[in-house]
Amino acid sequence: MLVFILCSILMLAPALQGVWDFRVQFVFEAAVFMTGGFWLFRESISGRPPAFLTDKTNIPLLCAAFFSLLSALLSPVRALVMPEWWTFAAGLCILVLGNSLKVRDLRLTDFALRISAWLIVLLSLYQAVILKSSDISASLANPNSLALFVLMVLPLAIKWKDLFLLGAAIIILVWTQSAAALLALLVAAGFYAKDNMKAADLKKNWWLLIVLASVTALAVSQLELRSFFDRMGWWRAALGMCADRPALGYGPGSFAYVYPAYHSHSAAGVATTYVHNYYLEFLAENGVLSFLFWAWAVAFRLKAVRGLKKYALIAALVHSVVDFGLAVPANFFIFCYLLSEPKPLESAVPVVRTGNKLPIVLIALGLACFIVLCGVFSSQLKLERLRVRALSDLYAGDYPRAEAALKEAARIAPDNPLVPGMLGQIRMRAGFAEKDRNILFSAAVELERALILNPYNAAAWRDLERLYEGTGERKLLEGIRKRKEKVFK
Repeated sequence: MLVFILCSILMLAPALQGVWDFRVQFVFEAAVFMTGGFWLFRESISGRPPAFLTDKTNIPLLCAAFFSLLSALLSPVRALVMPEWWTFAAGLCILVLGNSLKVRDLRLTDFALRISAWLIVLLSLYQAVILKSSDISASLANPNSLALFVLMVLPLAIKWKDLFLLGAAIIILVWTQSAAALLALLVAAGFYAKDNMKAADLKKNWWLLIVLASVTALAVSQLELRSFFDRMGWWRAALGMCADRPALGYGPGSFAYVYPAYHSHSAAGVATTYVHNYYLEFLAENGVLSFLFWAWAVAFRLKAVRGLKKYALIAALVHSVVDFGLAVPANFFIFCYLLSEPKPLESAVPVVRTGNKLPIVLIALGLACFIVLCGVFSSQLKLERLRVRALSDLYAGDYPRAEAALKEAARIAPDNPLVPGMLGQIRMRAGFAEKDRNILFSAAVELERALILNPYNAAAWRDLERLYEGTGERKLLEGIRKRKEKVFK
């Protein structure tokens, strides 16, 4: 069962990334946690603790997950970031489960990843050749995310001796026009040369070093100044977020919501939902404590990884300096799988017998996690349906029906700032249409509530300014602008 679930995730996650929503997210995360629960049950049913609980190398992973969870729970936008924590936890679970695989099971999981790679290659070829699209991304977020996926697959294609996949992947990497991916590939190649070539070989092949240096210079020359300055603005915003909440950050996935408050004037007009630097994004969102334990876990496990997988991981880590590919769930899942390294049987963790109560505790813990996950999924699914219905009614001009849908959404998720923000917008439109000050001020109440739940909601600040200006409330308008200046630095 463990191998079957991991194979399914590795094979389907990249292809389904394009339709990644709460339904898809729940299916994958439930599969991971249910598999983990089954594995816990199997390991503990005989009265022994699961291997990962007695493996000290997993302590940094558990600490990273704990502090990331604490960051989500204490986030000023908690309702918006909690689903993102489950994605991070699912990746860590994949890493741990991958470590528990028997060496012979790697053939099946690698085969699943190989099928996934071919699916992405075929999708890319379809976009480029049939659709003649200039934006080749397959089912991933954008060309840069596709480039990271290809970077992780290239060394594996060599390992699998799949020359057709290797050639197609190289062509797609060129199509993405990602200078960062080329630099990452060169760095990984440099590490490979260092690990596998002797000093005499390097002197004998000096021309190869010149070629690599020339290609590196060419890649650097392809970097656009506009893209560089945009990234500087995004990185500055992430550093500002980290400086304000260094220990725990704003919560996983919070950058998209908090960024407007740190958006500098030098990057005016450039919008983003990612930092375009995975390390700074992780720091700003999860805090220094979680970052240190996650970095410790990655560095420690990278040393233990053998073969060409190591260079796939190095390329991914280098690429992440200037892009957000690892923030894409499918890429993150594959990265975590590659970071896992099953132990040979002779180095397995010794079995430590325990009392009979441990299986009951673990089963109860697993059931509790599954119930919580089901509750999160159910509420988010209902919330999404009501949001879509409210938007449909709003565009149709049916304000009462739209408001009714949002009131139901507020009952399901009273702490979600999106609901009062939308409700305030609907009432503001209705109030201006009917020239009714009572409706307008009830809209102001909802918009103020949205700011209490998410003080970084630029739309709510803008709507309140428009509302107070439209109603002639000069004192309230001045007050809202002064409050906004304290948040938007």
